[in-house]
Amino acid sequence: MTVRVRIAPSPTGNLHIGTTRTALFNYLFAKKHGGQFILRVEDTDKARSQQSYTDNILSGLQQLGLHWDEGPGVEGPHGPYFQSERSDIYRQYLQQLLDQGLIYPCFCNPEELQAERAAAEASGQTYVYSGKWRDANPAEVQELLDAQTPHTFRLKVPAKEVVFNDLIRGEIRFDTRTIGDMIVARQGLEPLYNFAVVVDDITMQISHVLRGEDHISNTPKQILIYEALGATPPIFGHTAMMLAPDRSKLSKRHGATAVGAYLEMGYLPEALVNYLALLGWSPPEGQEILSLDELVAAFSLESVSKSGAVFDVEKLKWVNGQWLRRLSAEDLWQRLQPVLQTAGIPTDSHSQDWWLQSLALVQEKMNLLPDYLKEADFLFAAPDLSAEAVGKAFGMASAQPVLQALHSSLQDMPWEADALHTAFEALKQNQPFKMKEIMWPIRAALTGRTAGADLQQSILLLGREACLARLQQALNTLAQTAAT
Repeated sequence: MTVRVRIAPSPTGNLHIGTTRTALFNYLFAKKHGGQFILRVEDTDKARSQQSYTDNILSGLQQLGLHWDEGPGVEGPHGPYFQSERSDIYRQYLQQLLDQGLIYPCFCNPEELQAERAAAEASGQTYVYSGKWRDANPAEVQELLDAQTPHTFRLKVPAKEVVFNDLIRGEIRFDTRTIGDMIVARQGLEPLYNFAVVVDDITMQISHVLRGEDHISNTPKQILIYEALGATPPIFGHTAMMLAPDRSKLSKRHGATAVGAYLEMGYLPEALVNYLALLGWSPPEGQEILSLDELVAAFSLESVSKSGAVFDVEKLKWVNGQWLRRLSAEDLWQRLQPVLQTAGIPTDSHSQDWWLQSLALVQEKMNLLPDYLKEADFLFAAPDLSAEAVGKAFGMASAQPVLQALHSSLQDMPWEADALHTAFEALKQNQPFKMKEIMWPIRAALTGRTAGADLQQSILLLGREACLARLQQALNTLAQTAAT
């Protein structure tokens, strides 16, 4: 069997984390089995669908590396790939069922249906449509149709048990008596969701449908439509829902749920894909940091859990940090461009070699791309000498003599690592202070901190002029403090 799977997002919102994980599992399954990953857009909700959402979904999947084999922009033999362009196909299949007497018009108005529902609830029963128009007089039906009486079309559902073997959950059974004759189309043979999905999957030759567990209730209805159309249903698999930390369904009230929001916050596409794969799937040998190609090689549905997976932002941040540290300085430099641009920092203010050295200085401490600005802020602006950490360092008896000695050393020495190392060794030997008493005031004066990136490398990147100016400002601050 040729594996053909699909992801079918609705452009009624931006690309959601949950949709992305479903797309990822489909992608991994397809690539693992040498199959095709299909993208189609379910844009029949005209009131809520927007082109901006479509663009966001398509660009988001592309950014994550989840490139589809067929779909918008990658035309294949099974298009169109937008449901809004497939109306004629749906009507053809609906007409087939109508001609075969497998669907029928139902003229019940909303008030009648609500009365049926209320009566069922009053008697403690699950509501199922009564089937009032199932075997209605053909002449009466035709008369109502000719009069353009509002109606829907319902499928004649046989009394039986629908059984399917879920790839993740095992055997699942449904009694069709709890379903009843379901509506498959509106007046004018406009299909509803379940019918359109089935026709799409038939005509696109979808072999496996992998989706969230919230679609389990749709599966027996869709199987009944497949059977009515004389088609073989695909193989189904339903993954567990993605949960918030309180184990409720993940939603906007728990924070960002759109992929674009995480990318804007400084998460890497590789890290986001890596982390989403870990939600509900156990990698072999406990390995957690995996590239997309490595995920493909390791993925199997047998390792997908039936239990809901909690979306943990702190774990995502950790995964992102691991990926940031994997990047070469050159790659990280390219990815930082938007961050620097947003911060108003001109990249032509220094040579590229300077930038690459500055990245190497703080890369190990970064978990998000904007962390560069937090860790390396002292390279772009003089420190706040009124900060509490600076005050503690400047309160040491060693502060004034150490800063004065370093100021003298830096004025004439060659601006290179070996010369700076020699200057520091001389400072340690000539000053009667402990290492902390020497290093704290220097770091505080130059960076506004008492801990952080390699101090000597920081000095070289700051440059002679900036270092001398900051040391002098620190000495002035010390003198003013002493005078008061």
